[in-house]
Amino acid sequence: MSAVSGVGVSAETPATPHLAFRPDVEGLRAIAILLVVGYHAGLPFIPGGFIGVDVFFVISGFLITGLLVAEAHRSGHVALASFWARRARRLLPAAVLVLVVVALVSWFVIPAIDHELVGGDIVAASLYVSNIRFAAQATDYLGAGRAESPVLHFWSLGVEEQFYLVWPLLVLAVAAYLVKRAAEGERLFRTLAIVLAVIGVLSFIGSLRLTTTAEPWAFFGTPTRAWEFAVGGLIAIGAASGVALGRQMRAAVGIVGLVVLLAAAVRINADMPYPGTAAIWPVLGTGLLLVAGTRRPDDAPVATDRMLGAWPMRSIGRLSYSWYLWHWPVLVLVAAWLGPQSVLARTALVILALIPSALAFRFIEKPIHHAPSLIASPRKSLVLGGVLSLLGVVAGLLLWALQGGGAFASTAVVATASESDTVRTPTSTASPTPLPQPSKAVALAPPKTGSAITPAPSKARADLPSIYGDDCHLPITATTGGACVFGDTASTTTIALIGDSHAAQWFPALDAAGKRNHWKIVARTKSGCAAPDVTFYLRSQERPYTECDEFRAAMHADLTGANKPDLVLATSTQTESLVDRATGERLSGAAAQQEWKDGWKRTLSTFSKAGVPVVVLRDTPWPGTDMAKCVSQHLDDPSACDLSTTTLSPTAFDIDLVKGFAGVTAIDLTDSLCSGKTCPAVIGTYLVYRDDSHLTATYATALATRLADALKPLLG
Repeated sequence: MSAVSGVGVSAETPATPHLAFRPDVEGLRAIAILLVVGYHAGLPFIPGGFIGVDVFFVISGFLITGLLVAEAHRSGHVALASFWARRARRLLPAAVLVLVVVALVSWFVIPAIDHELVGGDIVAASLYVSNIRFAAQATDYLGAGRAESPVLHFWSLGVEEQFYLVWPLLVLAVAAYLVKRAAEGERLFRTLAIVLAVIGVLSFIGSLRLTTTAEPWAFFGTPTRAWEFAVGGLIAIGAASGVALGRQMRAAVGIVGLVVLLAAAVRINADMPYPGTAAIWPVLGTGLLLVAGTRRPDDAPVATDRMLGAWPMRSIGRLSYSWYLWHWPVLVLVAAWLGPQSVLARTALVILALIPSALAFRFIEKPIHHAPSLIASPRKSLVLGGVLSLLGVVAGLLLWALQGGGAFASTAVVATASESDTVRTPTSTASPTPLPQPSKAVALAPPKTGSAITPAPSKARADLPSIYGDDCHLPITATTGGACVFGDTASTTTIALIGDSHAAQWFPALDAAGKRNHWKIVARTKSGCAAPDVTFYLRSQERPYTECDEFRAAMHADLTGANKPDLVLATSTQTESLVDRATGERLSGAAAQQEWKDGWKRTLSTFSKAGVPVVVLRDTPWPGTDMAKCVSQHLDDPSACDLSTTTLSPTAFDIDLVKGFAGVTAIDLTDSLCSGKTCPAVIGTYLVYRDDSHLTATYATALATRLADALKPLLG
């Protein structure tokens, strides 16, 4: 995961003495940014370097609360326009510069098929809502496998901006309430501390809950991160009210805080549920270091103050915001251009990213932040911020709409037909046979030179079965619904399609076959919910997939009860992300494979006992690489993306599973995808896969007759 924030806050000096400029806070920023860039570079000794986000959030809570409390204590109110103007000057110029550069470079190095996604990311980042976008994508079955975004790191800036929007309003409300009642001084500190503590506790409880039920929303969400800001805010309130430890105690607290923080970076890793309870440690370590640095004017600094306040640490901390903005796009865009890089190369790249970081800090960030005309006019600063945000939005929309090479992709030509256009069964002992023609309207005959690929690779992501757009293919969170009727809806012959997205990919073929052969088609598919009766583990959300169990049980009851179909077509992709229903433990290896087989047997037994015929369709081969993206990069020679059957991810298909179950048959249509030892990326005019494992709806539709021919004998 990508993580960092708090880097956008300057250590501006409030009126309260104990909240004066803190050199150690700049050094603390340096530790945080070094953890983050080290983690992104892949340094093995800091697997938890992403905890830098927690460090920055605590720092932000400390500094911003200090500024707001000082102003409210001094004047009884908060000048919202001035506060937001300072944030706009500080954050937006440097951020939008990076977004525009990323949009421009992405045009050339990011495959056209991903321009729409990256453009959308840039728009969301420009509006500081990318954390919401990335959380939704992380929980979305279709988006879970997307490549890293060059602006993924803007999620934490979105969280911080949302904090900046809400927290001043809260401080203003508390200050106005107390002024109205002629209550000043300590009442302000005490009341704000209570409010912050309540918010922090509620946020922490919500974070714990969502970490176990919807981890992406816990990680990317502002409400679930608010407790980290609250910890920093409470420390700032304590400092503003004059609370400071003795020197020996501060020295001990500082050492403990540093040890806790660094130990967290070493012990925590990306496989742990996060933030959850694990986030307590970096927040605690950061909080202790802030407490250790809170001293009275006549107190001498302690060891951690001197270490963090040393000029190398302060120099790095001063550049932390700019370095953070630049290092991640450099890593992602270079990888898109040249391919995956080694740890050594990634380390060199993040160090080189200091060059544009320093230039942007010197000529963009610092001059605009301290421009006298902008400081004197909050209105000008806010207008500038609005214009810059709009510029970022326009850059993203241009990348999204024009899609770079998309225009070329739509007119790409396919090489002259060769023997590879005749597809044969790779493992069959029967005589090789040409790929069956799907229909007179859609022929897979070898194309003439100059024929266009369909769908165009740049449009492949959207080439989905129609059941994704009409709520008939259920998302992960749904437990009911999805029983939609297609094909010849007036027919008395019914085929039910069940399984996950690898079943849904066959819907276009089944729907077309139903219309031609007068079959009613009932779609009962759900993302990630395979046909075998097993309990899955949602890795994206770190929990058992209970919604699948509920949906499958209700669906089985329906299809074996009053709504028995004439045939059930079942297919799914195999996974080892399974849970032992007896113990609740995750399964792997041989245990997971055995549970998968047992799950198939339970499903087949359910239908067989009810007298419902079942066809088990072998899963399509997994390329394991993004085929649509590959073709978009080899438009002049799509055969460069063809795969050998020896390199494909195997699709488990134990034919013995169907033996012993009355009315259960197995069919294998792999010969519609692979010929001999080759599985082409483009067959005839058709792009076969829309991603790394799913057929395009266009190609699936072209297989309607092939599928119908296999099903007709089973329908009497």
